[in-house]
Amino acid sequence: MENIEQKLSELKTALEAATEKKMKEAISAEIKALEAKIPSVDELKTGIEDIKQWQVKKDEADKKNQEALDSLIANGQKRDTKSATFNDALGEALEQKKEDLKSYGKKRNQINIDIKAVGNMGAGNLTTSGTETFAGNTFLGVGRKPYNVAHIRDILSVQPITTDSAYVIRDSGGEGGPTAVQMGAAKPQTDRDYVKLIAPVTKIAHYFKIPEEMLSDNSWLQNEISGIGLEELLAKEDDLILNQVGGAGLFAGLTTATNSTAWAAPGSLALGIDQANNYDVLVAGWTQARNAKVSPNYILCHPSDYARMVLSKATTGEYVFGAPNVSIPNVFGIPIIPHTAMTSDKFLIGDFSKVKLGQREGVSVRLYDQNEDDAIKNMVTVVIEERVTVVAGRADYLYYGDFSDARTALELP
Repeated sequence: MENIEQKLSELKTALEAATEKKMKEAISAEIKALEAKIPSVDELKTGIEDIKQWQVKKDEADKKNQEALDSLIANGQKRDTKSATFNDALGEALEQKKEDLKSYGKKRNQINIDIKAVGNMGAGNLTTSGTETFAGNTFLGVGRKPYNVAHIRDILSVQPITTDSAYVIRDSGGEGGPTAVQMGAAKPQTDRDYVKLIAPVTKIAHYFKIPEEMLSDNSWLQNEISGIGLEELLAKEDDLILNQVGGAGLFAGLTTATNSTAWAAPGSLALGIDQANNYDVLVAGWTQARNAKVSPNYILCHPSDYARMVLSKATTGEYVFGAPNVSIPNVFGIPIIPHTAMTSDKFLIGDFSKVKLGQREGVSVRLYDQNEDDAIKNMVTVVIEERVTVVAGRADYLYYGDFSDARTALELP
């Protein structure tokens, strides 16, 4: 009995020793595994150095990207400002002709200045005139009638052309069309009719006279050419783009049947609007355009009709659009542009991006003293002209109407 107890005690001691050994071995293995995962000091130094190098490279890349962006912005600004407007291009041209202008009285050679700028030639070219060439203190410069702050060409797509006319191919309808087809059945035929519409190039021109002494002052001359020459020319261009009837050698304006469709009250709105006003008319015009799958982007009207919408009041007396200058009238976000070239009580709504203004010859300026009695009076004749045409892709891209008639067509009986 005593031997058994002793043997049992020895076994327990041996078991405890074995267990402790196994635990120590297991723990030791875990510690080694964890130690293996911990980077050495050298590895940590290498990792930190890699991070530093990455930051340096990133900073260098960011710097290069910023320099490239700054360059793009600078170049973009140069494109927007340098020769981007008629005035800038004219100033550069006059500077190139500076010596010829100063010596004009001796040489008497005709001076030609071609302005190459195509597109928006700039608005607001009137500046105060008053230089050392003219004695005395000039307070306000030449007083002239102001011009429009924007021109019709500003909302059109302008592009140069190389022929004396341009044309557009219009789909004038046809027969047939796609439909569902049974297996083994013949497919239907679609026939389309196309019309080639030719838009002639029209010359727009005029001239005026200035004293020969003005040629020695480029800034004064530039103001005169810009104010009298360009703005008068663009004012006539505005009128012709909208209202020219057309005919031999003349393009048709946008308000003619060639380039626009007559406004007509949509069936869902005709004789169904209580107290119809001008804004209702334009909403109906938008509806007519959208029913024809056209997305209008501008609306033109006369300033008087624009003011009538601004001053529209509810029956309780408050402004429909808020007090003037608080909310600008628009049709579902489509801007309404007041312009004096539009006839009073008329409106034009549609997708003006589908209208092309072709520029056959940019604005040119010619100065000479061989006209009438210029030479004996030391006067110089300034001739300014351009050759352009305009055409819409289709007549149903634009809708032209009369506010008064349209209100009647919408009003509840």
